[in-house]
Amino acid sequence: MTRFAAVRALAFVAVAAVCASPLRAQNSVGGGIDYVGYAFDPGLGADAAQLIMIPVAVQVPAMPGLSFDIFGAWAEGRVERGDTLYKLSGPVDTGVRAAYQATPWALVTLGANVPTGDATHDGQEAIVASLLSTDILGFREASWGRGFAITASAAVARSMGNFGLGLAGAYSMRGKFNPDASDQDLEYQPGSEARIRLGVDRNFGNSTLTVGGTFMSYTQDQANGQNLFQAGKRFRFDASYAFRMAAGVWTVYAADLVRQNGTLNLPNVDSQGSPLGTFTSIDTPKQNLAVAGVMGAVALGGGFVFRPHVDLKLQSREDSSGNDAGSGWLVAAGGDVPLRIFGGHDFFPKARVLLGSLEDPAGDGVRVFGMEFKGTMVVSF
Repeated sequence: MTRFAAVRALAFVAVAAVCASPLRAQNSVGGGIDYVGYAFDPGLGADAAQLIMIPVAVQVPAMPGLSFDIFGAWAEGRVERGDTLYKLSGPVDTGVRAAYQATPWALVTLGANVPTGDATHDGQEAIVASLLSTDILGFREASWGRGFAITASAAVARSMGNFGLGLAGAYSMRGKFNPDASDQDLEYQPGSEARIRLGVDRNFGNSTLTVGGTFMSYTQDQANGQNLFQAGKRFRFDASYAFRMAAGVWTVYAADLVRQNGTLNLPNVDSQGSPLGTFTSIDTPKQNLAVAGVMGAVALGGGFVFRPHVDLKLQSREDSSGNDAGSGWLVAAGGDVPLRIFGGHDFFPKARVLLGSLEDPAGDGVRVFGMEFKGTMVVSF
């Protein structure tokens, strides 16, 4: 058994022990199945992409103010190119988090990304991970494994007259791993991540307006001790307006995620492929991803409610040469019907249709069509 396999096995044992022992005390257990699939017209280098996930989440209250959350999932990603099918499947990384409500206005959390997923990919698996990481497509999982990481965060909120103010900060430190199955000597060290968020909300009768901004900064990724990639800083701005109407609460929301250019350092090699000890720096594309949508509730009669969910994504990408391949738009429309079953537990079947267009390297729009199906079960104790 390799060192990495041993770590994964120990992690699974630890998570299973935590899940099994306190079942009588936990608040809830959630699980289900998620499916998202796309078909692409020619031009994007793939004919279709799919992701199937079976997630499980457990919340364990330990004492007043302190709770533990555990998340795990099995997933399978597929990419079709002509007659060739590429697959990446197995358990993803496990998330473990402790949250402590230190005061009525302060929350402290400590979380860990436990490497139960496979972070070392061969060439075919890397193709799947690369396509599924396309932001606008919105796949829930892309890499399966990201190595061990620890994240600490703190958030405070206060009321000031008619306004509520919130401030949160988080810092994530990540461990080393080998992402390339063909290179046994590669040691990849992801950079640390820091986040700061400021939010403001205000009530207007039975409605609430919330606006916020988040700043994200990263240290350099390294490969075998050499600086490999400097991710660009990211800024997220968001706003939502929630109000009561008819069968429930409706929410109109919008967000904009701006990613600055990053810098990729590639080693120079001679004609025989031997490294020269020098590097060439390449700017990675800057990106802007804007999202706007609405969700709400419509009474169907007989105690049933349909919750529509429609959103629009607009993505712009541009590299240093002016190429904007990957820019495009995507509309998703559908919703779910919450059901109370088995004496008080909740089931949420959801379906949506996705339609859009992405630009290929030649600058032409390529049609994208997709379907999303989800079924989530929440069992409360």
